[in-house]
Amino acid sequence: MDKIVTVHIPWSKKLDSLLEWNEITASIVEHFGLPGDRYVTELNENYMNFKFYNEKDGLMCKILVSEYI
Repeated sequence: MDKIVTVHIPWSKKLDSLLEWNEITASIVEHFGLPGDRYVTELNENYMNFKFYNEKDGLMCKILVSEYI
């Protein structure tokens, strides 16, 4: 079984606009589908986490959103 990989994206001044968050989430959904089968999401006022069940998917997501983390 793969280990769960968490991609942690903090809320920050760099990601202060809705446009950036739309781009991040749209990009992740385009590549990995909706949450459920391959990953789940967790969010609060400080961050958004994407928890991937497959290590390779998690690493690919980290690369995909690397400019934001």
